[in-house]
Amino acid sequence: MPTKTKTKTKTSTKTVVDSEYLSRREAAMLAEVSLRSVDKAIEEKVVRPGRSSGHGTVLDRGDVLAIALIARAGLQLRPQTKRRINEWVHGFFSEESFEETKELLLSDVLVLRSDSESHQLAERLYRYLKGRERYIDVDPDIQGGEPVIKGTRLPVRSVAERLNPGDSIDDLVDDYPGVPKTAFEAARFYAQSHPRRGRPARPWRDA
Repeated sequence: MPTKTKTKTKTSTKTVVDSEYLSRREAAMLAEVSLRSVDKAIEEKVVRPGRSSGHGTVLDRGDVLAIALIARAGLQLRPQTKRRINEWVHGFFSEESFEETKELLLSDVLVLRSDSESHQLAERLYRYLKGRERYIDVDPDIQGGEPVIKGTRLPVRSVAERLNPGDSIDDLVDDYPGVPKTAFEAARFYAQSHPRRGRPARPWRDA
């Protein structure tokens, strides 16, 4: 998703700035739901996705948080109710995160609350988008277009392959002292959410 320059693509619903949006797979992994759950939210028009040139359907952070809240509720909700939840989330979702607990009255006996897990997800979304924009680069002149940590020739998939067997981010910092921890964190998640074609992504639970 990251490119050397920010691009904007107009759609019937949104003007998409690539650095501010998440792919369907990134959304599923951050919300810890199945990709099918994300696609269902799109099909039911619970969220209003944008279109990004070269990256297909993309979602904003509020959409991802709403999908996660709906999944964690564990209830069979009508699409209209889910849309109401998404509108509610977008009504209070701030630039970085939110601190106060919010409540949405869904019925006389049902209240939806934004809890500490929601706050943590909001912060993860913000950190990942900032880290992806700052540290991940895709340049056809570097490693044949393989995603790398910006300013290096280190592929993000090489980072993930080292971390998966048991190496720590501190180990990588020792080997690459000029690269901050946040760059390795962004690289690991980017690699997980952008598998090579023909390789399955890491499975997540169904919502």
